[in-house]
Amino acid sequence: MAPPPSRPIAMVERERITIADIEPKLLEAIGGRIVKEYVLDVTLARTAARENMVIDAADLERERSMLVANLASDPDRGERLLEELRRRQGLGPIRFEALLRRTALLRRLVAEDVVISDAARQGAHDLRHGPKRTTRIIAVEDLRTAAKARDRIDAGSPFATVAIESSLDASAARGGLLAPISRLDPSWPAAFRRTVFEIEVGDLSDPIQVDGRILLVRVESETPATGVTFETGRTVAEADARLAIERLLMDRLARRLMPEDRVDALDPSLRWNLSPNK
Repeated sequence: MAPPPSRPIAMVERERITIADIEPKLLEAIGGRIVKEYVLDVTLARTAARENMVIDAADLERERSMLVANLASDPDRGERLLEELRRRQGLGPIRFEALLRRTALLRRLVAEDVVISDAARQGAHDLRHGPKRTTRIIAVEDLRTAAKARDRIDAGSPFATVAIESSLDASAARGGLLAPISRLDPSWPAAFRRTVFEIEVGDLSDPIQVDGRILLVRVESETPATGVTFETGRTVAEADARLAIERLLMDRLARRLMPEDRVDALDPSLRWNLSPNK
């Protein structure tokens, strides 16, 4: 029996385009991401069923509101940024609802494991109200390469140019520029934060080893603290710390439920998209 004809999905000058016409390209472009999302969603749904866990419209709206608030303190700007984010990431109605359901389920599953220490509260307060430093970095594999980069900078080459040409970090395309860093932000290694706040603004650090690479750090500027004390901002710090810990636990749970090697791709185009380097 012949397979049924592929349904048309678009028309160009009266010529039909079917899903079969573009399927290999779709799989090459985003097939891996969609398959991983699907597998994680199915796994989460089974886990929720075993736990008698139900996610309703109120849970989805709560996740959406948290996402908007995380994007910007002003609700209108947050909504605009969310719309931009959805368009950039291809989050139409179906995938966006799936994302909200996925995060709601993950948040519910990790709820009992959330423990907020005073250090976490202090870190959250510092992240919101403490001083922040804007830095540039150059990340290389060894001290010899770091010394060559340093020699070029000392000889007058702009730090950003050397970073673009020699840094292995993702920030290289931006001349090594990083987002502002706070003293207690746990998302950055302690040795790196310590160096950022020990050197003077405008200075270049000695080479430091961080996560298997050698870094040169230059502090571009500092934004002073807001002046809000910890006691005054304690309630907000508590909420910020909770969200940060939840995100960490949710990411760990998602990786455990959806390990990189779990999907065995049968289609060549999907296999290409799921390869480790994609």
